[in-house]
Amino acid sequence: MDPHIPPSDSRALERAALAMPADLRGRIGQMVLVGFRGMTAVEARPALRNIADGTVGAVVLYDVDAETGGPRNIQSPDQVRDLVASLKAESEIPVLVTIDAEGGFYHRLKEKYGFRPATPAAAMGERNDLGFTHSAAGLIAAQLADVGIDMNLCPVVDLLNPANLTITARRRSFASDPAAVAVHAREWVLAHHEQGILTAAKHFPGMGGILRPYSPGSGEVMEAWSADELAPYRSLIGEGLLDAVLTTRVTHVELDPEYPGCLSSTIVNGLLRREMGFDGVVISDAMEMLAIWDVFGFERGTILAVNAGVDLLLFCNESGVVPYSDDRAPDAVDVILRAVEHGEIAESRIDQACSRILALKSRRLA
Repeated sequence: MDPHIPPSDSRALERAALAMPADLRGRIGQMVLVGFRGMTAVEARPALRNIADGTVGAVVLYDVDAETGGPRNIQSPDQVRDLVASLKAESEIPVLVTIDAEGGFYHRLKEKYGFRPATPAAAMGERNDLGFTHSAAGLIAAQLADVGIDMNLCPVVDLLNPANLTITARRRSFASDPAAVAVHAREWVLAHHEQGILTAAKHFPGMGGILRPYSPGSGEVMEAWSADELAPYRSLIGEGLLDAVLTTRVTHVELDPEYPGCLSSTIVNGLLRREMGFDGVVISDAMEMLAIWDVFGFERGTILAVNAGVDLLLFCNESGVVPYSDDRAPDAVDVILRAVEHGEIAESRIDQACSRILALKSRRLA
């Protein structure tokens, strides 16, 4: 056992039924969550090749390609089921298949593709019936399970704020009251777990304040952030319900004036891990967001995220600004591998992240 891995992560290693890759490159590959193009195994051949060679540990599905405006990965339930089966057949360690199925603005399994209608989180909160929230979330989870998707990248546990259109106008979270958010998010997670689906609460440490638009060189800044945003996380962590936490690309000047959430060791290693006691998988925000890509760059942003304590780096490959690349995942692996070789990232940090990811995948397989 690596002495640099904290005791909580040693337990994760022991829990994992999946063997850790012997080669460093393969362990790094488990840390990459990437988007790709293609409706079928033939169309998605580059992605399947990357999965097979160990440079992709997880994928994210989209229905629309931001760069082209055309279809991406989702056409019908049967098509998604076949695509997911092809992805999972490519490697001994199954690729983790994820999606945004929030039920509202960011819901990828739409009715027009043959999926059942889904209820937005804000509508669940307005109804304020926990039984209804559980049932509505369960319908979403059941559809994910039916097509073989492993993880829903939600619930959104940011607080609703009329001054924040990103969360409130798009009806992405349950309520403005942190206690209400916590109890509805709990039902959401439990309903998914009943279907064997993993979840990722987002966007830590909270996006319920006033979000200032992206500014070149300085990124996105969250003003009027409140520590109340942490309450739903504390509640869910306290019950041991969180599979993963997705961190934000936004800078919270009250917490760390220099780095955005997913690049900040103060926020991830400090606040989330040490103070709040979360020892599960931490996922970055989309690394192609300009607040990361433009301000810090691909290489530096990647290294900062890993050293901040992020385990799974999200490269959506779904941007209207940053061009799509079939090589995004292997390029990211190369960046991390070189950083380890040059002493910029400790190899024990890779083993730590990989152990958490394998433990997460093992829970999905159980």
